[in-house]
Amino acid sequence: MRKLKLIGTALVASGTLVATGCTTLPGDSAPEVISSYSPAPDVEDVVEPKDNQPSDLLLRDFFAASAHPVSDYAAARKFLTAERADQWHPERKTKVLDRVFINSDGAMRDGKVTYRVRGNVLGTLSPGGVFTPEFTGYETTYEMVQERGQWRISNLRDAVVLDRADFFSAYEARDLYFVNPRGSMLVPDRRWVYTRQQSTGASLVSLLNNGPNSLLGDAVNSLVPPTATVRTQRTEDGEFEVEFTGLTGLNPEARRLLGAQVVWTLAGADVRGPYRLIADGTLLSEEIGETWRVNDVSEFDPRASAAATLRAVSGGQVRELSESNVGAVPMGGWLASNYIESLAVSYQENMFAAVAGMGDRPRRLLVGKSEGAPQEVLEAKSLTRPSWSGDAHALYTVADGQDIKRFVNSGRTGNLVEEPVDAESVERLGPDARISMFRVSRDGVRAALLIDGKVYVAVLHDRERGGVRLGELEEIGYQLGDTAVSVGWQHDGTLLVGTRANDAPVWHLAVDGSMARQESARNIAAPVVAVASTPQALYATDGRALVMLNRDDSDPKYWREVPGLEGQRAIPVVPH
Repeated sequence: MRKLKLIGTALVASGTLVATGCTTLPGDSAPEVISSYSPAPDVEDVVEPKDNQPSDLLLRDFFAASAHPVSDYAAARKFLTAERADQWHPERKTKVLDRVFINSDGAMRDGKVTYRVRGNVLGTLSPGGVFTPEFTGYETTYEMVQERGQWRISNLRDAVVLDRADFFSAYEARDLYFVNPRGSMLVPDRRWVYTRQQSTGASLVSLLNNGPNSLLGDAVNSLVPPTATVRTQRTEDGEFEVEFTGLTGLNPEARRLLGAQVVWTLAGADVRGPYRLIADGTLLSEEIGETWRVNDVSEFDPRASAAATLRAVSGGQVRELSESNVGAVPMGGWLASNYIESLAVSYQENMFAAVAGMGDRPRRLLVGKSEGAPQEVLEAKSLTRPSWSGDAHALYTVADGQDIKRFVNSGRTGNLVEEPVDAESVERLGPDARISMFRVSRDGVRAALLIDGKVYVAVLHDRERGGVRLGELEEIGYQLGDTAVSVGWQHDGTLLVGTRANDAPVWHLAVDGSMARQESARNIAAPVVAVASTPQALYATDGRALVMLNRDDSDPKYWREVPGLEGQRAIPVVPH
């Protein structure tokens, strides 16, 4: 795989922490960036202690106030005794609980009342707004005394604990964008940003300047050199200006990619353009000029979606859903002459990868255009549904439930050749761990795995000697237990998951584990053995048929059979 040469003859180091001379963390302890040169955050209407407030209600309000990190958690300190407020040093990581349960630990003794606080930790929020899923129980105690006739907290851990509802009311998820190793696509890096700051754009640019989160690490490129600094402002004519210093070594290709990173990070967060991008006192790109708009870097749109043809696999045949509503039309060529068990279509819709075989026969992985002869690249007892990276550079499948296979275009012959995959992170789950699905994100940097009914996400790291290393597995969607049976990537970078649970057959999951949302269960029956999606619709193969749900449907949402495939448990296939 070619390396992305962007700064002179040197490579840009992924995950490099860059100097941000004009940005800072609030109070040196908050989990999100608030720029020191942006207007002060709005802290009006933050809950405060009330006169004669019962102790349990005051403690409840303390947790709500803890969602506001401004001025080193000044709002939360108002709920502490004067002595404890001076001594409290909140940890840099914030624990987010599904719910905060408060129970008294007996009657008041010696003028003190003690409350036991418990809940389940959904995850932790680290500096930089990085959410890490964590499925553990949490329990601690808080002591309260009366100070000047009012209840105040006198003893607590140096920890910040938030109820999920308070977290979502004070923070919002935003994507930073970095560049995949081939320089062809932008890769999202989901961060949680405090909502009450007046310059979200300044904070996002500061985060972007500091590089990707530690999990992405060297799997992506940051186009910002390690010595660069950045400053932002909203100009009098309404442009959002981003001024870098230290970019003198960037070549034109790198400058365009950096512009795409900045523009799509800001546009995706509803930071209004146009954008004025400056580097070392001059234009970032002579080609684009002073003002950048999303149309200038539209080829890097991270949520772009092709006008996809829906295909389906049913009874060993591949069928195309006709736009003229004449039904599902069988495809010809080698796709018709083989019994097809599963199928993947590249984003450009010009390459097909199919698992062929039935019954006790071995499974074969066939790859090629729909016309002509395919290349047989692999044979095994079982093969998972194939998965393309978005530029069709790499193809993945899992042989016999454990052996992750990766194939790339040789370049010389046009045939696919196998590259090694270091899957030690899966091996650590034990010898009996079985991978039932392996789905690669469109940018080719992340993989979603189903292992023994649980959903995992991992980063794919290029290795210097060829092939990839599967990064650490992060389990997400603990709410599903071990009921997951299918998974697919959506255009916005979230996951669509089908389960065998009748009460919750379909779920949406955020890649960082911060969100798990049930989809409508009306007219859909578990198990949901296959899922797919487009920006317009969701598709699922349930216990009876292939059904769809339009995203723009008003409530109540109701799954309907796909016209032309009524009564068939067909497997939906969309380009990816």
